[in-house]
This record gives sequence, structure tokens and C-alpha cells, in this order.
Amino acid sequence: MNRTFLALSLLLSAAIGAAKAQPARGGLFGGPKVKPDTVVDTTFYITNRVRRGGILQQARSDSLEFGLMVVRFTDFPSIVLADQLLRPFSSKVVDSVRLSREEFVRALRDADERSAPTGDGAVMYVHGYATSFRRGISQASEIMHRGRAEGPLIVFSWPAHRALATLPTRRALISGAYREDSATAVASQPALRDAIRVVMRATHPGTLTLLGHSMGAQLLAESLHGESAERASLIAQPARALVFFAADISAQRFRDSLAVSVVALAQRRVIYAANNDRMLSISNLVNHAPRVGQANTARLLGAEDIEIVDVTSGVRSDGLLRSLVDPHHGMRFAGSALYDFFGVIRGIPASCRATSGVAVLTGGRVWRLTKAPIPPTLGACSVTESVIRK
Repeated sequence: MNRTFLALSLLLSAAIGAAKAQPARGGLFGGPKVKPDTVVDTTFYITNRVRRGGILQQARSDSLEFGLMVVRFTDFPSIVLADQLLRPFSSKVVDSVRLSREEFVRALRDADERSAPTGDGAVMYVHGYATSFRRGISQASEIMHRGRAEGPLIVFSWPAHRALATLPTRRALISGAYREDSATAVASQPALRDAIRVVMRATHPGTLTLLGHSMGAQLLAESLHGESAERASLIAQPARALVFFAADISAQRFRDSLAVSVVALAQRRVIYAANNDRMLSISNLVNHAPRVGQANTARLLGAEDIEIVDVTSGVRSDGLLRSLVDPHHGMRFAGSALYDFFGVIRGIPASCRATSGVAVLTGGRVWRLTKAPIPPTLGACSVTESVIRK
């Protein structure tokens, strides 16, 4: 056994042992309430960041790095799903291991096999701009932890800035970091296609969910737009879902070029958009163009065989104080939207939104989240009682 694989085995054993040593958590579909406990989750990562001095940098590499991160959560598990989706908890990245490409494929394939009986497929997350490596890991891990999804999580970390702004220049007084990240996202498209190819090798066909947040949605959509081996593979065996949350994509570009091209890539295509997303309002001003993640704009795309979910009125976990200052851009705080998202990755039909009361159909494939309380579980909506909109 080589040193890397030995490290991997020890890391996974430690994670499993830590989880088993803690009091039983209340499961997504039931279980007793317990005192605060510590839970350890494992997140796969793929990055095209350069590593220097043992640290991943904000610079692009010509090759991919693969690995695992261990994230520790301290929370109050409950039988009530709304509690898990809405209340705060602490998280911290506590360990990591680097893997070769083949070791990564084997480890991911094993994780996908273990989760297959639950029906939860793998989720591949592409973060947005101004997101460091560890912040991207934490964001994605928190999303999956809130829904207690059993499928493996893979984060694609491209070399975005760590901060929202950089020192002003003559060409960009306030938007330097944004424009630099935009260029980096374009340059990272080949790396993302390579990463998708690796993940598809290791996961069951038709079970993968591809999730792009903010500028990561732009990177994801553009990477799969032109002719490529990865696009051909997805057309031959579509992913379970292709999800864009708070998508920082030009609405005109999406409508004219991207919308039609993404339809063939997944069994379901879903856009989560909001009218109170302050980050996308700024992007609209910077780019002089409406963004797909703005609900009033996204509603016009419902005719493109894509589900549009307006999350503006949905229940969030930010509370009264945070709601006054929060940009309403982060996916991990969007409680009702997360409830809906976990329904998507578990294959619950679109029309079940009305059954649960969390959303109303406002026309075509356009849904609007309500302020109704989040149900205690994802529920059981019979496919025979639903009209599956695809």
C-alpha cells in the first residue's frame, strides 16, 4: 500500500470512527432529538489552483489536483427538517489528504456505491467569484449537511479571488476582482470539463447533479456549451439534474445561446432566482445586462424547458438582523430553496412543490416559493399523482 493510499485509509477511518463515536443524529426522515454533537463529513475536491509551499494559491495550474477534506460540524440534530435547514451551526475543515487521479476515482466510486441504496446521487458543486479554496469547501459542505444528503459531494475549486474587491485601477475602480475572476472562470473551462469527466467515470450514470452557484453557474454552463467529449457523454447519459443558483450569467447570452444547449445535458434543469439578490443587482450594473439569477428576468426562460424557482419569498435561515444586511446571495442560508433543491437531487417530481405547499405554480414551468413553514420531511409525493414537467 503506497503512502498516499495509506493516508487516505487512515483519514476515512478517522472520519467514520468520529461519526460513530458521537450520539446518534436525528435523521432526515426521523430519529430522536439529541444534545449538541460533533459530526464529521468528507468532501471530495478537484482544483486547478497552483499549490506553492503546501498552500493552494489564487493562480491557475495546467493540471488538476485531487483530494479529500474532512469537515467537522457541531449542531443540534432534530427530527424536524426545518430545524436542520434553518438554524445556525459551526463548521471547520479539520483534515485533508491529496490523491492521485486514479486514487480519487476509486475513492469516489466506493462512496457512490455506498450511497446508492439511499437513492441520493453525487453532487458536484462549482463555487462563485471571490471564494477561497477553504471557503468553497465550507459552503458546499454546509449545504449538503443541512439536507443530510447521503451521496458524495465533489467541489470544483477554481482560482477565484479571496475578497470581493481589489485595489482600484484606472480601468476598474471598484470591479477589478470581479473582472479578473470572470477572466479566470473563462480560462478554467477546460479544467472543469476534465473534472466532470473524472467524476462521471466514478459515479452511477444518470445520478449526478451538477450545481453552479453565482459565477460558478456561468463557468458550468459555458464549459458544456461547445462540442466536447464531456458534453457528448452527458447527452448520451444525461445527469440527474443541472442546477443554477443565483446564476451570474447574462440573460441575453443564456436565452440566445445557452438555454437550448443545456436541455439535453440533464433530466431536469432548474434555475433558482431572486429579486432581492443584492450581489446580482451589482453585477447587473457592472455588466450593463440583467442576470439569469434575477427572478424577473428568469421567469422569461420558463418556456425553454427549464424549471424556474423564484426564491424571493422563501424562508431563510438568516433571521431578522442578518436579513437587513445579508445580500441574499448565499445558497446555504436559503432554507426553503434548499428544501426544494434536495427534492430535485432525490428525483421528487416538480409538481410535488404544490403538494408540500412550499411553492405555487405561477405559469408554465415557473414556480414561486412561499413563506409557508418548511415541512418536517421531504414527504412522499406519489409520482402517479403528479405531472412530471421536464
